Amino acid sequence: MIKAVLLISISLLIIFVNSFFQHNLLIYPQSENIDVVKNDTWLSKQNNLNVTISLEPKVPVIDEKTPISFEIRKLNDSSPFENLSARVTLTDHDGRLFKFNNQNIPISDGKLSVEYIFPDDGEHRVILQLYKNESAFSISSFDIVIPHPKQPNSPIDNLLKSLFGNLF
Repeated sequence: MIKAVLLISISLLIIFVNSFFQHNLLIYPQSENIDVVKNDTWLSKQNNLNVTISLEPKVPVIDEKTPISFEIRKLNDSSPFENLSARVTLTDHDGRLFKFNNQNIPISDGKLSVEYIFPDDGEHRVILQLYKNESAFSISSFDIVIPHPKQPNSPIDNLLKSLFGNLF
């Protein structure tokens, strides 16, 4: 009898705690220690180019805007390139293709930034086409692998683990 009362009490407590701590599990935080950009620098000796890419946050959150920034510098003296524009294209493992307005974006002081909403995890490729005075100048690509989001423990999981963790 005591076991049945204890079991019912624990069940009611679990239901109460779970309803009290309801939270949205659609977006999961990811660790900042993961390096999702597999090649963040692209060099061209032929065109005297050093192109770097960075993401903010470093591990994008799926379905949220992610600024993608590029820095375009001369390889020999690290000064920014002048009179450049670019086109940015993203592809993913499902074959989807996204072009930013399909027009040249001006590069100011060697910097360019676009915002993109990554629709899912997996492999993505960023293609940067550079134009000098409206003529094709160079092309670079960067590989990004976004890890599958990890679901955080719910309060009910934590409660069960603390109550029954040693039993199983």
